Amino acid sequence: MDRSPASREDIMAVARVAGLDLEGKYLDELIEAYRTIEPMLLRIRQGRPRADEPAHTFDPRKFLPRD
Repeated sequence: MDRSPASREDIMAVARVAGLDLEGKYLDELIEAYRTIEPMLLRIRQGRPRADEPAHTFDPRKFLPRD
């Protein structure tokens, strides 16, 4: 899935929804940080059921010593 990078307005909208009321240099820092992590967010695979979460599928008993 190809997407164009989030615009400044998009990032500001996400910040507002999150309850952040940032101005000036703090908003600029948030936008810069988001643009740094956005490519990583886009690489996360989508469409998997929550049950596939590693915490739900990991069974530590598999690593117990065998008698």
